[in-house]
Amino acid sequence: MTKKKCLWLFGLSGAGKTTLANALADKLSTNKVKILDGDILRKGINNNLGFSNEDRFENVRRTAEIAKLFIEEGYWVVVALITPFEVMRQNNRKILGEDYIEIFIDTPIALCEQRDPKGLYAKVSQRKITNFTGFDSPFEIPQSPNLIVKTVDRTIEECVKEIIVFIFSEKL
Repeated sequence: MTKKKCLWLFGLSGAGKTTLANALADKLSTNKVKILDGDILRKGINNNLGFSNEDRFENVRRTAEIAKLFIEEGYWVVVALITPFEVMRQNNRKILGEDYIEIFIDTPIALCEQRDPKGLYAKVSQRKITNFTGFDSPFEIPQSPNLIVKTVDRTIEECVKEIIVFIFSEKL
């Protein structure tokens, strides 16, 4: 049996992280699977955090610690969280060690703006939101993700298949 891991999907808002996380959970459904979605976590356990760099770091750190607990209980954990800074991703590696699989959902900002599932990009252009990742808050391109999934001109199924093939072809 393959050891359970944390599949950490990260990228810009609107990149498709949550959609892919849900589809991955369906594919892994013969196992115990837990999705940790950034939007849901911010409504609950992380509702006391804002969007300063320090609060974003703490949001990611708490999520990694929660993921670790689920992995210890034999779950696959699929995280969908922007995770904009390399220092955050390095900290995830420290917390989760070999159980951390970093998957960059590489979607151009223009496509994210076009998708805009939560209407956030429209609010940014109207200056109703500030400190937004990709605009007035940076997103650092990852230095060494385990996998880069490009979503342009690809279906959800194609992207999920790429991830599944990757995780089961690796010596996990």
